[in-house]
Amino acid sequence: MSLTISDLPHKEQTLFRSALKLYEVRQYKKGLKTCDLILKTFPNHGETLAVKGMFLSNMERKEEAYEHIKRGIEINPNSSISWHVSGIVNRGDQKYEEALECYEKAAKVDSENVHILRDLSQLQIHFRQYEKLVVTRTKLAKLNPLHTVFWLGLAIVHQMLGRYDLALKAITSHEGNLKHDTTLLKNEISEVLMYKNWLMELNGDYQQALENLKEIRLRITDITAWKEQKANLLLKVERREAAAMAYQELIERNPDNNAYVRGYLACNGLDMACADDKDAVLEVIDSLQQQFPSSNTLKFLPLTFCEGDSFISAAETLAKHALRKGIPSLFTSFKTLYANEAKGAALGRLMEGYATQLRDTSRFSDSTDDEPATASMWSTFYMAQHADYYGDYERALQLIEDAIRAAPDTVELYMVKAKILKHAGDVSGARNTMDFARQMDLKDRFVNSKTVKYMLRNNDVEEAEKMMVMFVRDDAAHKIQEIVDMQAIWYMHERGDAYRRLGDIGRALKQYHQVQFCFDSYQRVQFDFHSYSLRKATVRSYVDILQWEDQVYSHNTFVGAAHAAIDCYVDLHDRKLAGAPFAAITDEGESRPLTRNGSAKQGQHNLSAGVGEAKPAEVDKDPSGATHVDAEDFMAEALKFVERLEGAVGGQAQTHLSSFEVHLRMQKYFLALKAINALKAIDEQHPSLVPMVVRMIADMDSNESFAAPMKAALKGQLAKSFGEVSIEASIEAHQNSL
Repeated sequence: MSLTISDLPHKEQTLFRSALKLYEVRQYKKGLKTCDLILKTFPNHGETLAVKGMFLSNMERKEEAYEHIKRGIEINPNSSISWHVSGIVNRGDQKYEEALECYEKAAKVDSENVHILRDLSQLQIHFRQYEKLVVTRTKLAKLNPLHTVFWLGLAIVHQMLGRYDLALKAITSHEGNLKHDTTLLKNEISEVLMYKNWLMELNGDYQQALENLKEIRLRITDITAWKEQKANLLLKVERREAAAMAYQELIERNPDNNAYVRGYLACNGLDMACADDKDAVLEVIDSLQQQFPSSNTLKFLPLTFCEGDSFISAAETLAKHALRKGIPSLFTSFKTLYANEAKGAALGRLMEGYATQLRDTSRFSDSTDDEPATASMWSTFYMAQHADYYGDYERALQLIEDAIRAAPDTVELYMVKAKILKHAGDVSGARNTMDFARQMDLKDRFVNSKTVKYMLRNNDVEEAEKMMVMFVRDDAAHKIQEIVDMQAIWYMHERGDAYRRLGDIGRALKQYHQVQFCFDSYQRVQFDFHSYSLRKATVRSYVDILQWEDQVYSHNTFVGAAHAAIDCYVDLHDRKLAGAPFAAITDEGESRPLTRNGSAKQGQHNLSAGVGEAKPAEVDKDPSGATHVDAEDFMAEALKFVERLEGAVGGQAQTHLSSFEVHLRMQKYFLALKAINALKAIDEQHPSLVPMVVRMIADMDSNESFAAPMKAALKGQLAKSFGEVSIEASIEAHQNSL
């Protein structure tokens, strides 16, 4: 029979409680000794064994810790303390799924333990188990109704479920207790009140929200947010004149805020997207420009909706100012306008005319004063980028050379030349040109990073590595690992692509997995914010974090790395089937860390700047990516990336192309069919659809172990999806490509 705490003698009960207090104050050695005193008399006391495991875990004796916790649970599986301890240890080791399971079991045993429920709620929101979280946080709010954090947490989960009325009810029912909550600071109370007002808006109660906003004005510390909400709500309740005044005040605070300008226009019943409003919109913006002549946003906005002569007039104002001031980013500012073919052509004619005028007369046609000598060079610089945009690389190179002759010491000219060479296909020339630009300004990190990228595009991995570590802190024990720790995901992705082009699949996969690790860490580290944001009442920002985290894997860098990793695993799988498996390319030199001067020396470690000895540099135990190359099941590894992509970017065609390649090789034909249908739903005319169908049927027909009824069912589904086209005829037509 297992003993609980209450079954222990008074002395041991006192020791047990003492051990828990020692854990809270991080006296782990003393706590361990205290547990041993109890176990000396009661060696099979499960809860003490579990608590001892918790101490061992914090003393870096992980294996022993988990053994003690497991044994403690086996002795007393109905102990909430043992399950709670197991949850704490797993959570500390970032094993959140295991921790969630432990907390759920602990909550079943002790359903009114605030500490267990609080920790459980953090794990439930981490895994977005909102319905379960409603139950947990409702219990917490009832158990401790004066605790603001619990009511805020309940309101947030209702908001995430779209139940704004219930979220508002949770906040409103607790609002009266804010006056008695002495733990809240002024800015925290301000955040709670602004959050409540936001919920009113989300619930559609605009007039009530506006009245509430006036009531809470004196308690708000974030004045800008209050003014923004006021303008927003005034517009929504159709009080346009008052809203216009509110937006006018905001524009005076920040005339370059695009949202303020659009809000001001909306107050006047104007929309830049509406063709009938263009003249009126332009008149309003001209009026604002006179009030705020330094605003670049007000100068650029007319270009986004004007056409014809009014577009040219607005472009002239910006272009002349940029050429006179020598602003290199003029083309970058105009580049979005090139999506409109007519505007792109008009800008080309305008700048071509300026280039001719400045070259021939040193002035604009409507000016009597000579322009700065550099204006002609900058106009030529613009035209080089214009020609590059339209693929006229020969003319672009000629123009950029003219600009370089006029100003040979200008770094930006060489950077654009490198970009033109890259677009023209001269990767090596682009790399050398960008490196030349870097040497003109060795302290510029942006140019340094660009040079690294161009080196990697030219497959100069070692040179890029040496260049990259130049800006790593001096006391870093392992400079390459420092880059990983800094989460330079663009570098990892580009480096992986370079290794892939060089045929080193192992090292390429290592880089792609490092990209994945960075994004996984973004997911993991959000856990700390679940308690911190509620405790500090930064609720609105916290909701933004939750929404951002939900789509973090849709980032282009992760998507690109994931597809590349899938292609690598598919290649490894196909090589293995063909009887020519890929072997990791080993290089002993790479396993040694780069030291402070960038060289690899064994037996040495770095000295930190002014601090003393740093830790010895750790050696990368798998520099060649052999772990990935020697994986038991390549398709299982690829499937992990596929599942992540399907959840994050299921609306992209490439996701389902990758899914098909993996599932076909795994002979999971129904899932391959699902990928085909998903691609068809996105693009019925996608050129890969017919080849995918043909390949799938050919693979099924060649698979003798695949049941005939299942095969017939799949062919029937394909015929239903793609009509009565002869499958046999398609196979015959594509036989040579199968």
